[in-house]
Amino acid sequence: MKEIKNLQEKRLIIARHIMLDQIEPTDENIISVWCKTFSADKSKLEHAENTELFDWMRRFISSNSVKSCKENLARLRRKGERNLKSKGKYVGYGAKLVKEPKDSLATYNIFTKGKKYSGNYTALCLRMGRLSKKD
Repeated sequence: MKEIKNLQEKRLIIARHIMLDQIEPTDENIISVWCKTFSADKSKLEHAENTELFDWMRRFISSNSVKSCKENLARLRRKGERNLKSKGKYVGYGAKLVKEPKDSLATYNIFTKGKKYSGNYTALCLRMGRLSKKD
């Protein structure tokens, strides 16, 4: 699985998993599904006392369907793609954004003169200077 740094995208993916499996959205279930899907976040979540995330997940799952969750995820990815395309014109002459594969977790490629940059939305925004790196 590709590394995703965008928290909104992660939340929507986890909410979709919980809805598809018809699991009760308790704190423990959210943590277990999150750790199963994104194992790198395990230590962050187990020691987190951030109830805002769990409250958001419960509200979102109770008020949305799987279809609307998929639509929100697609909308978020389209927005990310638009941002990268608008920023891509500053990368170099003839820069072109390509999304591949279509059902993957939003992997983007930017082709410029003689160079190819690959990665998820956040990584490419960091590379192009749209987001500042956190030290």
